[in-house]
Amino acid sequence: MIDKIATILTNPKFANFAMNTKYTVTTESIFKATGRPAAIMMDKNVDKDTRKYAATKEGLYQLLCLGIYLTMIPLFFKRYGFKLAQKILKGDKDLPMFKDANEYLAYAKLAGLPKNERKNNKLLQKISDNLKISQNDTATLKQKLLSEEKPPEFPVAKGALELSNLVGTVIGLAWIASELSNHILHPIMKCLGFEKSQNNNKIDTKA
Repeated sequence: MIDKIATILTNPKFANFAMNTKYTVTTESIFKATGRPAAIMMDKNVDKDTRKYAATKEGLYQLLCLGIYLTMIPLFFKRYGFKLAQKILKGDKDLPMFKDANEYLAYAKLAGLPKNERKNNKLLQKISDNLKISQNDTATLKQKLLSEEKPPEFPVAKGALELSNLVGTVIGLAWIASELSNHILHPIMKCLGFEKSQNNNKIDTKA
């Protein structure tokens, strides 16, 4: 059993998943959206109506957080965070001038594949034909993908994306989600009939 767990934990795909902020936050939010309501419903020390109210509100809140996070990360933080890093490191060979974060991600996925699997991959179309590490480089990055077993990986670019995701997590979940929930959750709970019960004092909304 321990050997199987060790195999999973040392698997490169699992390691990449664990180091990806977007994947880990999404997974955590899904577990919270299901696990926390389930735990609330199992608490027999609280009456059933209050448990249903609290569990529904908690589930909706976690789904709201996930929606805000998945919306903000690709539209704002991934795009502009990556561009900011390129401006700061302009001319640095550790971060070539990819046109955007999506082009880098396509390159990174291709660089992680065996060389014989890259040539016919659709992601290759997303890499600019004239993109080089520097102007003095004789080969383009696309040529390096097709000719080298281990093309450059540019960990600085990955770091810039992960930092953008982390900033998006803090701002999106700790601030924006908290503010929006005050305006969104109560109307939803009212539509579901919970707020009416609250007015009748049947539910302890502080539970």
